[in-house]
Amino acid sequence: MSLEQIAILLVGLAGAVSFSTILWTRRIKHVWPKRKQIKIVNPKGFFTGSAEVIFQTRVIANRPFVGVMHLLVFYGFVTFGLKSVTHVYAGFLDYAHPIPMGFLDPILDGFAVLVLASVIGLAIRRYTIMRHQLTHMLESGIVLAMIGTLMITYILERPWGLDLGISGPGVGGPEVNWWVHYFILCSFPSLIAYGKHLHLVMGPVNVVLKHMVELPSDRPIDGADLDMGDENTPEEHFEAELIRVGMPNGVSDFSFHTLFDPAACIECGRCNDACPSADAGLKPREHFVLAFRDPNTNTESLSELAPPETVSTCTQCRACDTVCPVGNRPSRAGLELRGRMTAEGLYPPRGLKEGGSDRVTASGNIFAGDPSDRATFIEENNIAYFNHEEHNVLFVLGCQGAHSPEAQPVVIATARLLEAAGIQYGVLKDESCWGEGLLHGGGIMEDWPFYKMERVMELSEALAEDHDRTILTICPHCKDNIGVQLSEAAESMELKKFASVVSHVSFLKNLLDDGKIQIEKKAETMAVHHPCKTIHNDETADFDALLAAAGVTGKTAGKSPAVPSCCGGGGGGFLWDSPAKVSQNRWKDLEATTGESKVVTGCPGCHRMLGVAKSEEGSTTDIANLVYERLKSNIAQAKSEASVPESSEETSA
Repeated sequence: MSLEQIAILLVGLAGAVSFSTILWTRRIKHVWPKRKQIKIVNPKGFFTGSAEVIFQTRVIANRPFVGVMHLLVFYGFVTFGLKSVTHVYAGFLDYAHPIPMGFLDPILDGFAVLVLASVIGLAIRRYTIMRHQLTHMLESGIVLAMIGTLMITYILERPWGLDLGISGPGVGGPEVNWWVHYFILCSFPSLIAYGKHLHLVMGPVNVVLKHMVELPSDRPIDGADLDMGDENTPEEHFEAELIRVGMPNGVSDFSFHTLFDPAACIECGRCNDACPSADAGLKPREHFVLAFRDPNTNTESLSELAPPETVSTCTQCRACDTVCPVGNRPSRAGLELRGRMTAEGLYPPRGLKEGGSDRVTASGNIFAGDPSDRATFIEENNIAYFNHEEHNVLFVLGCQGAHSPEAQPVVIATARLLEAAGIQYGVLKDESCWGEGLLHGGGIMEDWPFYKMERVMELSEALAEDHDRTILTICPHCKDNIGVQLSEAAESMELKKFASVVSHVSFLKNLLDDGKIQIEKKAETMAVHHPCKTIHNDETADFDALLAAAGVTGKTAGKSPAVPSCCGGGGGGFLWDSPAKVSQNRWKDLEATTGESKVVTGCPGCHRMLGVAKSEEGSTTDIANLVYERLKSNIAQAKSEASVPESSEETSA
């Protein structure tokens, strides 16, 4: 073995050791023990996630021109992987020319030119147009220079370049060109492992994982499984539980996905651009991703990197998750952060606590409304109380439907539509807040273990333990908390989960499809606000189908529904006067973009938030109201009644 071959092996070994050491100590060591937290709930997501990686659809959709350049660089890495192996092999054996790769050679030649052009384009963009918005300028410059140099050295050895080949007599241009290429190949992985460009490796993994570990629904809340025990439980158990759901050790206490996201983060800032609470200082990239990069960050430092007052403005709309090109879910990390901060006594802010858990503890609902007002509303509108022997559907009103004047017409419209369809339904005689706003906003941690059991038993007793019975709600927040959080609680109590919790949007769409209700089209144009929860639960198509069946031409604003545009009520936002004036911004956007002053939505929280922010001439309505107004039997009855007085007057005359 020659000295040059020994040198090649030593340089390669040094590069491999450096890469693996940096990767393990800085990025993987603190995440690896938590790998068992990965729960695959959607195996088919492997294919959809892989397709997103292969075609880079999310990258291109958000920023087409830049996305195409990143696509070319990405495929440059993929296509040159095999070429790099043959390049090292040929140099090790002292070949005079690169190993031919048949039809792949012209493809690689084309990619080399395109990647080099993309690198130049990205460099110009980074250091001119985006110089004040992007981070890691030096590191990114080095990476771009290394990629560009790899392409240049490749081109120089090609016949259509300078045709240097790999080696020649003595030590000259070919050898220098090969060694430059080889040194970069060996050092590049270490730079990637050290800095933000690890996303080139971790990003594709994270995208596929995202599709496999989540289905369209609400997310389990970290800390929601807090076990307080009973009167015989020792104090040590409670202390251990608070440690488990809290963050006494800082960043290292967080879940696998929260700790893995920083390794995949491209730091592009798309999440910050999409955040509706940006005006209040919320930056998902900094507060929900980069804050978790260093596993040695303690509790105090983390609360400085992600201040509770700022964290509280997150509406959990998931716009940041939707636009992320590498599968990160900042809003999920934000949700976990709220829960762990609550366990440490750092959260929620005073205003959110007073508007949330304090009211619910005192009255059972977020409005501090008198339960007798709910009973009066039910009786005045001839709505039956649920009887498991007579009724197939339990109609849950929620705090909004029972106590909000804006939402009560939605309850009435939905009830009348159920009756028109022949659905046997009833409502609970007594009903308390189902807790979604409290959990997502924070502030009910200590009470939650008992509160959730009370709500589970309340439902279970009403249903006579038939947890497969349909539970219908006009509020997607109630739907999610019953269907996810309370279902998990039921299973922990050795009961069945609530298997059929549905929103009025999808339920009314099914009634229409089944021919149980028929409506007449009435041409009308209005602005459309797709609720974030409707988007999360993959019910946008049902919502739009109801609009079309009603003859409504809907106009949207922003990138909704592809990217959620929040009303400001999510994440506990409707519980208090949040510093983030999201509802005002959303109403202005809807009115200015669509030119319409009437807005239709499908969530009482959105209805309420937009109703508060609307202009003087503005109005809001719900999809159920639109459908009920167009109910054929109702229209026929109205025409019949309208004709009776006329004929009576004519007869008496």
